[in-house]
Amino acid sequence: MKFTLFAGSTLAVLLTGCAVAPAPAPDIHGTWVIEQARAEPILDKRRARLVLGRDGRLSGHNSCNAMSGSFTLEGDRIRIGPIATTRMACAELQREQEDRILTALELAVTARVRPDGLLEIRDADGRGLLRATREPQ
Repeated sequence: MKFTLFAGSTLAVLLTGCAVAPAPAPDIHGTWVIEQARAEPILDKRRARLVLGRDGRLSGHNSCNAMSGSFTLEGDRIRIGPIATTRMACAELQREQEDRILTALELAVTARVRPDGLLEIRDADGRGLLRATREPQ
């Protein structure tokens, strides 16, 4: 009886010692190529970028204009402040993409990097708003 209790205690200690801590979530900071906004693909990706700085600054380009603002991140919860943009005249395609990107960022509630490396930004109902891939180094 004592042997069983001892063996059980030893096993519990061994199993506890073998527990593996979960890997930290991938970092959302950095430069991202915007691939999709508001369920539509970005057709002109030459300039569509989102930069999320460690200092809480957001910058980039929305296909038509440069953009900048601020954001806060707590876990996977993201809050994006007002976004300022330049006022360049652009073709219809770029203006439409700009509107979708800006609207997606305004509605953002969560942001996470999936295991496959894709950045996903979602709204309060969990609907996908924006997807991006990390810019190649």
